Amino acid sequence: MVALRAQTPAEYGELWRWALSLGMLEGVLIAWFIRLYLQAGRLWLLWLICGLRALMLVLNFVPGTNFYFREITGLQQTPLLGELISRPHGVLHPWAMLMQPSLLLIIIFAIDAAHTAAKRSGRRRAWVLGGLTAVGFSLVIVCYALYARGILPSTFSSQLFLLLILLMGYELSIDVLRAGQLSRELVESQQRMRLAASAADLSLWEWDIARDEIWVTEKGRERAGVGASERIDFERFLRALHPDDREPTQQAVRHSLEVSGEFEAEYRVIARDGATRWVGARGQVERDSAGKALRLRGISVDITERRRSVDALRESEARFRTVANTAPVLIWMSGTDKLCNFFNKGWLDFTGRTLEQELGNGWAEGVHPDDLAGCMKTYVESFDARQPFTMEYRLRRHDGKYRWLSDYGVPRYDSAQKFSGYIGSCVDLTERRSADEKFRLAIEASPSGIVLVNGAGRMVLVSALTERLFGYSREELIGQTVEMLIP
Repeated sequence: MVALRAQTPAEYGELWRWALSLGMLEGVLIAWFIRLYLQAGRLWLLWLICGLRALMLVLNFVPGTNFYFREITGLQQTPLLGELISRPHGVLHPWAMLMQPSLLLIIIFAIDAAHTAAKRSGRRRAWVLGGLTAVGFSLVIVCYALYARGILPSTFSSQLFLLLILLMGYELSIDVLRAGQLSRELVESQQRMRLAASAADLSLWEWDIARDEIWVTEKGRERAGVGASERIDFERFLRALHPDDREPTQQAVRHSLEVSGEFEAEYRVIARDGATRWVGARGQVERDSAGKALRLRGISVDITERRRSVDALRESEARFRTVANTAPVLIWMSGTDKLCNFFNKGWLDFTGRTLEQELGNGWAEGVHPDDLAGCMKTYVESFDARQPFTMEYRLRRHDGKYRWLSDYGVPRYDSAQKFSGYIGSCVDLTERRSADEKFRLAIEASPSGIVLVNGAGRMVLVSALTERLFGYSREELIGQTVEMLIP
């Protein structure tokens, strides 16, 4: 604008030299803006534009009036919109023709970047910026050609550059508004996330690996006994852990960074008051495009009560196993699937088999073939009815001999009265059954009629001679009162 009012050729040439310098720099900056804003465009073409424009900038300051004119011989005053403007006349430099190729390269670069970005995403934004930039520079080429021939004043091209800058400002303004909206949504999302984490008794944390700095919510700081303003690095985090848990936790972190990308650990933290709390933590590693670990972020939760429950359960199971393994009977347990999942030491010593061999239905391999069907029928029917049962069957001992067992099973329930399976105990009846058989033989061989009566006065045993003496069968007498025989 100042050059248009210049009064001498020297003044016009010097002012236009600086205007051309800014224009050359402006073209490079617009190309870089497109590259960074659209994240597209061929980098080699961009560097070619920069190199050519740099050469033009150097040529703009070689001896002579400016990049276009080797010499300005005069100024012509031309009326325009009621004003007189200066129009130069003189001898052009031969390298002034470099302006058109440099503008053409920018046009090609803008179209290529817009095409690439439109295929990826953001079709409207890509073509508004890249496409209109290409159109604008095309008009600039025309303006410069007309300017070089003295047909148009040079200000027209400057106004086109101004329009491009206004276009960039428009796009950036939209991005600023969009960023503001996203910022508000992000704040709301973070508030909702913090509320949900607080309600679930969770603490959020993030480890910036490069800076070795850990951010954690207030709840997490309280659990670890760390001050509200105290800086936390990885070393400080390890110091907050129980000494026995530091090395396993460090190994879990190292494994997540180097191998799996997933972090999961349970450890104890020591609070300021000396109290020890169990914490369960899970996290995800974030990496850059080269695979380098940048951040490890995740959540942690207080699992002290759960660990106490687990420890109590383990202690209870240990006590049960101790009692079961020292009991003088054979003990077994089954789950809700009817399959056995426990046998005590007494059972395993009796059969001479391993626990793995007996689990499931493996124990049935030791039942005498003549007793197996009845044994399984009693077990399945009682199991389905959730009723206790007592049955007798022969089981092979470790020496290969079969022994008679009395098996008593009852359903078991958890603390919520939910059915959990069966538990049973077995005793060896072989000696008692042998004694009963001897007693029966002695009764049958007696020369006297013998009647055995229980406390209720009912007959529970009669000899064969009693049947012959009174004329009743054994089945007719068993369960009747003795007055049936002796009024």
